[in-house]
Amino acid sequence: MFLSGNFGNVLKLMLFLSAEGAVVLATADGVFMPGLLKKLQKVPSAPVEEVQEVVIQSRPSAPSDVFVLDQVVEVIDEEQVVSGVIYAASKVSLSADAVLGEAGEVSQQAKGSSKSQPSRVVRSAPTKAPDPLLDDNAPWWLSEQEPPVPQVEVLVPAAQEILENLLAMDSEKVLIADAVRKAVQGASDALRDEVRLTRKVQDQAERELLSLLIGKGPLAALYEDAGVTDVFIDSHRSVKVIRRGHAMETPFTFRSEQEYRLFIRSMLGSVQRSLDESSPIVDCVLEDEWRTRVNAIDPSVLEAKEPRLCLRIPRLQKIAFYDILQTKTLPPTLAAWLAEVVASGEANILVLGPAGAGKTVMTTALLSAVKSDERIITIEDVPELFVPTTHLDNLVARPANSRGEGEVTMPQLVKAALRRAPHRIVVGEIRDEEGRIFLRALETGHAGSIATIHAVNSRDALWRLLDLVASYEQAPQE
Repeated sequence: MFLSGNFGNVLKLMLFLSAEGAVVLATADGVFMPGLLKKLQKVPSAPVEEVQEVVIQSRPSAPSDVFVLDQVVEVIDEEQVVSGVIYAASKVSLSADAVLGEAGEVSQQAKGSSKSQPSRVVRSAPTKAPDPLLDDNAPWWLSEQEPPVPQVEVLVPAAQEILENLLAMDSEKVLIADAVRKAVQGASDALRDEVRLTRKVQDQAERELLSLLIGKGPLAALYEDAGVTDVFIDSHRSVKVIRRGHAMETPFTFRSEQEYRLFIRSMLGSVQRSLDESSPIVDCVLEDEWRTRVNAIDPSVLEAKEPRLCLRIPRLQKIAFYDILQTKTLPPTLAAWLAEVVASGEANILVLGPAGAGKTVMTTALLSAVKSDERIITIEDVPELFVPTTHLDNLVARPANSRGEGEVTMPQLVKAALRRAPHRIVVGEIRDEEGRIFLRALETGHAGSIATIHAVNSRDALWRLLDLVASYEQAPQE
């Protein structure tokens, strides 16, 4: 590990998160402590040679119980039918019907298989519901989609044209529901001679239009899936996601390019942003319960005819050390040691790792150990951190408007934070001059501060910090 200048006094602890899930704690004394982190996913235990129990799921009529065989000594006839086996050792098979019978019948069947086979005791245990964050099964929305209603497919596009004209005259949120109702009614009157539209069809059309304007539209099912963390929309016909670390296609689409653009305009309008040629790239955070992070690109800077969206959905916002222990992300001793280090405030911590390694999640967990009577100021380019304390200031950078005015940079926010008497400073990510200002601030106090940086190892992180400091330091004049 490389330490230069005052870095050894300023950065007491460096926490490295690798893409493969390894955690390396590098202290100023050069001591490395290994741990384990893989996107807060449960780590499977190592296989055991001697199996102590076999778990077999009960019949569908009684899904709340499972039956456990306490002891298996010899291999039972492999030709028996295996049904509903959840966990079993290699070369061990059991008939579900036999296990679901009385304990005496199981013992009698076992004795018939082998003379040395001991009697077995069958006991009942409750089945735990799978954690949605740890469930690796195929998503439910691949097979549980409702078929489209032909009348709705005709009514909604006609209502959208009327709705856009109504919203152009008055776009107040309080009038959206009335505007949708008027648009659906107007489209129904225009199509009355061509299509038979019932009240049920009109109500469904109103719900879909409201979801498109103030909800998630066709993406609602993806938001309900706890495993989906990123949504990529390349066109109105192409919606892709990252689910549990794997990229996959989805069956969801928008009806037309017009509907897709209406969805983008309504979504960005909720946070007073717009996407056009004067503002071709938009980064913002939605004011929804997920705090969705949005990156939108106008087709004027793309080799495409439609805008593209990237939606990042932070699923783990209020994470603490308890959650890290529950998911076996870190060993209990290491997690306890980290919590004590953060609570004492004696070490400034730099969390580093490549993209997607879990730096934000780990930083949020570290901040959960801070005492409630300490004042914290977070400085971020995009608000991602959740700090469970009342003594908190969230400073967020802001890009310039279409006229090139109103920009607020990260270095400016770090300077402003120093004048607000914080106990700790948290920098969401060091990319530029804020790294030099942050290190200078640590030299004058603010012990226990935390920052993150992109790097593949501890040495590269320190070199990058050194480059940032050197690029903004003035050379001495002779």
